[in-house]
Amino acid sequence: MTAKRWIGAVAALFVAGVSGQCAFGAEGYIGQPADERALQDTLPKSNDPLWGKFAKCKIGYNNKTGLFSIAVTPEVKAMAGQTVTARGWVLPLDASDHTKHFLLTRRTPVCMFCPPGEPNEVAEVFAPSPVVWTDKLVTVKGTLSFINNGEKGMFFRINATTVK
Repeated sequence: MTAKRWIGAVAALFVAGVSGQCAFGAEGYIGQPADERALQDTLPKSNDPLWGKFAKCKIGYNNKTGLFSIAVTPEVKAMAGQTVTARGWVLPLDASDHTKHFLLTRRTPVCMFCPPGEPNEVAEVFAPSPVVWTDKLVTVKGTLSFINNGEKGMFFRINATTVK
């Protein structure tokens, strides 16, 4: 299935009201619904060591401001500006089958409108050339930097040199 078809199918379900509430509820951030996370946990997950290091970074959420925060561990802080390699799934940030800007996720994406995991399980990637969308694991190699986008819950960025 192409990225356009996949995004279109998910959008149709969302518009039809089938997708449910993913990120926010009356009480604030709720993450994925528990039943969806339980099903997602049965799907493949990248066991790349980088995700294990990111997972040690503690995520916070402020219900009043609606912003995420992160406490980055010294080990992860020391990786800033270093070349890293990570395996994960491509989650396009546009409706194209070829994308240079995407999210790399530790968990198999299940819904375009729900987070594919916690903010410490996702990295924003800028690739040097368009990457063909695939539903298979890819390997990204590039320079790690930190971003502080508490509104979107984005904290890691990889400026890729290669995507395979």
